[in-house]
Amino acid sequence: MDELSWRAKLAKSNINILDIHDGRVFLEFTYHPKAGVFKWCKTYIEVSEEDLDLVPGTVAQDILDKVLKLRKELEG
Repeated sequence: MDELSWRAKLAKSNINILDIHDGRVFLEFTYHPKAGVFKWCKTYIEVSEEDLDLVPGTVAQDILDKVLKLRKELEG
C-alpha cells in the first residue's frame, strides 16, 4: 500500500489548514480535554516561504509533529 499523501495525513489527524501567509500556516485541530469530549484549537505555525513552495510534505510533517506536541499539552 502506498504511503498516504500529506493531505490525507493532515485530514486523518483532524487538522484543517485555514490560511497561509507571511510565513505562517494558520490551522485548527481537535483535541480531547477529557474522555468523550472534543474541542477545536486554532493556532499558527511559522514556516519559511521557501519550504512552503518546495517541500509541502516536509511542512506537513512539521505541522503533524507540532500539533501532536500541542495536543499532549492540552490533554495533559
